[in-house]
Amino acid sequence: MPETVLLTGATGYLGAALRSRAVVEGARCLAVGRRPRAEEGYRQLDLAAGPEAVAALLRAERPQVIFHLAGGAAGDPFALNLPPLRNLLAALRSIPGYLPRLVTAGSAAEYGDLGPDPIDEGARERPVTEYGVAKLAQARLVALARRGGLPTVVGRVFNAIGPGMPPTLASARFAREVRAAIASGARHVTVGDLSTVRDYLDVEDVAAALWALGHGALSDPIVNVCSGEGVRTGEVLAEIQRQLGVSLEVRTDPGLVRGPFDVPVSVGRNDRLRAALGEAPRFSLPRAVARLLDGG
Repeated sequence: MPETVLLTGATGYLGAALRSRAVVEGARCLAVGRRPRAEEGYRQLDLAAGPEAVAALLRAERPQVIFHLAGGAAGDPFALNLPPLRNLLAALRSIPGYLPRLVTAGSAAEYGDLGPDPIDEGARERPVTEYGVAKLAQARLVALARRGGLPTVVGRVFNAIGPGMPPTLASARFAREVRAAIASGARHVTVGDLSTVRDYLDVEDVAAALWALGHGALSDPIVNVCSGEGVRTGEVLAEIQRQLGVSLEVRTDPGLVRGPFDVPVSVGRNDRLRAALGEAPRFSLPRAVARLLDGG
């Protein structure tokens, strides 16, 4: 019998990558999301509506691993991220003796602005956005569930890049703007702050990391999902231009600069992830940009 896993937030960018990973691993993946889709293995289920529907699904299917990716940053981050997790945890508590592993996707936004040095999981979090606060609250709820006996781990994802990225994220926006400039004959592209430094992994590697956290030895409650290397945001734009064969003037739009709500440097330490994977995750900006452009 193949392993059964439950994937919430399956229609999202990372959810699609993790669903593909489950197929590669030969697992039976129960994918759920708020949007209707006519796909085999997919069920429309709104976790924010209450615990009853997901509890019925858990009782019927008994997945061995649950990957919780439902939530988001576009809109009210507290409404989007906290009710779905609270309802999932309530559903799990309602089933006596049922203790699947729960892998929750966290965010580097939970750390906030902690300076230029790589951040380890023991750092004191100081989020600077409501989204970061909401994701940190998620991590605290998961910690309570872990204390109550549920096997849990939070994978704090730094920056995933690759095909299918939401157009609001910087890398996807850069690709769209450069292509629009090429199509219109414009000689410039308008961006925000290119001096920020971020820690990237290809979205496929993020999915592989979360999968590993769902199946390896469970000891650390939080694991950074990152490459451990900083890449300046301007380098991403430059690589996109290089691969599209243009060299456009770069203009800064003050309206795209986030000021005090941005973080100059966000790079993680990945010692725990290396232990979980058995090797250091590697990031190639040219490969990731090529996949982004091919898929977008």
